[in-house]
Amino acid sequence: MEKDGKPMEYIRISEKAMKTSKKIANDCIGCQICMKNCPMLKSFCSSPKELFQNMVKEKRVRISIPYACNLCGYCTRVCPKGIDLKKAFLDLREDIFKENKNLIKGYEAINFHQMSSFSKLFTASAQDGKKMRRAFIPGCSLTAYNPNMVMKTYKYLKEKLPDTGIILKCCGNPTHSIGDAYKFKEYYGKLQEEIEKMQVEEVIVACQNCFMTIKENSSHIKVTSLWEVVAEMGVPEKMKNKGKDIDIAFTIHDPCPTRDEIHIHDSVRRIMKELGFKAKEFQNNREKTSCCGMGAMVILTNSEIGLTQMKRRANEAETDYILSYCQSCVEAMMVGGKKGVHLLDLLVEEEMYKDFNQKKKSTIKKWLNRYKGKRKIENLK
Repeated sequence: MEKDGKPMEYIRISEKAMKTSKKIANDCIGCQICMKNCPMLKSFCSSPKELFQNMVKEKRVRISIPYACNLCGYCTRVCPKGIDLKKAFLDLREDIFKENKNLIKGYEAINFHQMSSFSKLFTASAQDGKKMRRAFIPGCSLTAYNPNMVMKTYKYLKEKLPDTGIILKCCGNPTHSIGDAYKFKEYYGKLQEEIEKMQVEEVIVACQNCFMTIKENSSHIKVTSLWEVVAEMGVPEKMKNKGKDIDIAFTIHDPCPTRDEIHIHDSVRRIMKELGFKAKEFQNNREKTSCCGMGAMVILTNSEIGLTQMKRRANEAETDYILSYCQSCVEAMMVGGKKGVHLLDLLVEEEMYKDFNQKKKSTIKKWLNRYKGKRKIENLK
């Protein structure tokens, strides 16, 4: 789709998005508090008020703007008026997707990822023949990184909570983030179907995006963070105080999807204390954490802003070592120049204690790992 021989850069704003835009233009006081730690706003405006005033005036939006937002929610957390820019940009993404999806940078890669994620090659579930009370959902990124670690974690859960099954299936969050509301319902429905088929009352989730996606779309299912379970049940016996005499400290990066889940933040820090490690904090942590740069697929839709934020966030850490409980965040901190470790690396992977730094995986290796994870789960049956 071109105009005057050039790719279209703008689309008209729908009535729904226009209503939201007018409200933001009126309500925003232009204080710029949200811009201090926002990865993208400074690239497009002097304040959200100016940005949305121009959008209302012109009745259009540049396609690149909504797809530069990490949808991390930091703006709403610090805004004195509680303005929800995340929802506004997501609504605009949905507008763009409906009519101009092929103009979205990175769309083909995201679409391929989601189609593959729901194929039989990379999905599986297992239970021991009787009704399960709960199911462990490790998530895509963790399995792509290390399927053996996923299975060790599942073994730990089975020892603590015997009636636990396992589901390896994507939650569809990338589809939701890109603005494809219709396809997201279809994809998420497949995960919901698997949960209901297993007849579980509770899901234990390792991925922060999965945690929020299931919590927001399956109100009848109890959603529990893996970190709550470990904090309550205790770390594996052989790992207690394993880091006590190790002379390094980790700066804890809290993933932005669960910025408002204080119980998760507390659980992670309890686990680190039980492991015996020294832990440092980012200045912007917990509820006011900054995005790692991976959020909402921005690394594909606007790689410059994504990479800049990865480096910025990594360099905010006082230490060379950064720990997170989101695998995508760990990888972002590694791209940013620091040594990244996932909390499960410290809980179940003794090999990690040699150098405390994940080894980077190629895209092909990640898909191969997801297939290996699927096969390991199938072999449990």
